Amino acid sequence: MVPLLHAQAPVDPSQVYGKAFLRTWVAPVYPEDALKEKAPGTAQIRLVVDEKGAVATSRVLDATDGRFADAAQFAVKQWVFTPAIDAGKPAKCSLDTLVVFSPDDPRPGARMPPQEQMPDLSPTTDSVLESTPDINYPDTLYDRKLSGRAHYFCDVAADGTVSNPRVTAATHVDFVIPALQAIETLKYTPRKQGDQPLPSEAEGDIHFDISRQNASGALAANMISAPDGTAPLADVTPIALADPVWPYDLRLAGKGGTATVTFTVDVNGVPKNEKVAEASDPSIGAALLAAVEMSYFSAPAVDGKSEPTELKRTISFAVPEGADAVDPLASLVAEAKAGRVPGATGLDAKLMPIFRASPVYPAALRLSGLPAGRAIIEFVIDQEGRVRLPRIVSATHPEFGWSAATAISQWVFEVPRRKGQPTEVKVQAPFQFKAPSA
Repeated sequence: MVPLLHAQAPVDPSQVYGKAFLRTWVAPVYPEDALKEKAPGTAQIRLVVDEKGAVATSRVLDATDGRFADAAQFAVKQWVFTPAIDAGKPAKCSLDTLVVFSPDDPRPGARMPPQEQMPDLSPTTDSVLESTPDINYPDTLYDRKLSGRAHYFCDVAADGTVSNPRVTAATHVDFVIPALQAIETLKYTPRKQGDQPLPSEAEGDIHFDISRQNASGALAANMISAPDGTAPLADVTPIALADPVWPYDLRLAGKGGTATVTFTVDVNGVPKNEKVAEASDPSIGAALLAAVEMSYFSAPAVDGKSEPTELKRTISFAVPEGADAVDPLASLVAEAKAGRVPGATGLDAKLMPIFRASPVYPAALRLSGLPAGRAIIEFVIDQEGRVRLPRIVSATHPEFGWSAATAISQWVFEVPRRKGQPTEVKVQAPFQFKAPSA
């Protein structure tokens, strides 16, 4: 799954701060006993200058003698600065300065210190994750034995709290919502410019691990095997799996079916040579083919040597039946059949995707000479923000439609609301395809 959203790297505050400049300098007083001893010394001081140019805090980083540390601190607290500028406004900043005591010059010039002793910006340290995320593994994937991860960005406030979490890549869409929930529980040591905490952006990974499963177990649990139905000889495991969409017309008619697609996993873990081996309905075969093209695997290896391997994946769609059967989409399917899923008019806020996956250019069309293509997909966003029941409205070629439908089925939106209450909403989205360069 290739994400559409790409967050920018954190900005180095030294590039956006117009640093504070020393305007009024008070020379340090040479400690009398040190002067009598003709003892030279230095003190490295870190200070925070506030928005008015006053020294808000100061501390000693290093000193050759405690007497020099006290004298330097006393002098620094009297200095006055032109404040730093951030986004056009006065701002706090942290500075480091070296105060030098020399018996040959016990009282330096009264106006300003030597240039090499002028305060300069303190170094910047990145935010550091302090806590372990509170992770809820999704029930929907437990029986499928899938480990996975979600890559995230978030804003870290000056107090280390997290806001505005966003997932930019995930190995399965079912990891997205629990990853967002986990990110909100994180705590960081904030990014600092010296002693001045700064808001920043952080990124990381939320890992979903099922240590009890092995590679062959994960393959079998997802109906993936060697072409003859046995476990593959190669050591290979699914890394990211896109699930096929249940063709809209069949889903609303309560009809299921099966399909099998064969493919080769190359030495990079990328599926190649995908073919529909059998399908109870052509649309199910097309849906599975598109899902395989959006998946990838670990690099297959035999006896430790990288080697392509042949696999097949089977899908079975069936409406749950029986007294204990549970179809989580039954009510939504009924609403869709009755035409009662409303459009976006009247929503409290504009629909906002919080996770998006890009469609892939269908392999079957790469050598067809088609320079580009497009598709329009209608879909329902449910009360959790998940995309359900994608339908191909139009496509310049069927493969574009199935690729777009598979991609949109992995999107997650902020929960749509009407009058403050979660609601379903039916919308459409266009997709454009550009032929990959050779």
